[in-house]
Amino acid sequence: MNRIILMFAAVMAFSGCAAISGLIPGYGLDLHKDSKITLVYLGARDCHFCNQWEENEQQKFLSSEEIKHIVFLKIVRDTFHRNLQIEDLPDDFKWIYESVKMDNSTPTFAVLVDKTLVLKIAGSNNWDKRVMPLLTDIIEKKSAMHD
Repeated sequence: MNRIILMFAAVMAFSGCAAISGLIPGYGLDLHKDSKITLVYLGARDCHFCNQWEENEQQKFLSSEEIKHIVFLKIVRDTFHRNLQIEDLPDDFKWIYESVKMDNSTPTFAVLVDKTLVLKIAGSNNWDKRVMPLLTDIIEKKSAMHD
């Protein structure tokens, strides 16, 4: 599934999708000044890479400028061997269960804009490579709409 999403993003990025106002470059997703940006983090207590991300990158992220512009939903299961259940999500976020279709890969990050999945990717190594650059790009584009 991750490969499909990444391939879609790559195809969109190279298909000449213009970076015109209102579109998230490479994704063709409409963005509005009142759009809601959500970051979902799926981790597990017995996941070494999750623990490293939480101790290092999460701390930086929580003190970053980006956190002020998004909703951050952190879901940490006891073990990555247990499938994510709808009961693991707060009531206000149950819609994410069907929208994102999180698997057992941990850590997994999902970026959504107005309940539309923009990126779902596993692996802490993708935080700096894909997730943060995308969040920064979306936030900058959204902020420019207020000017």
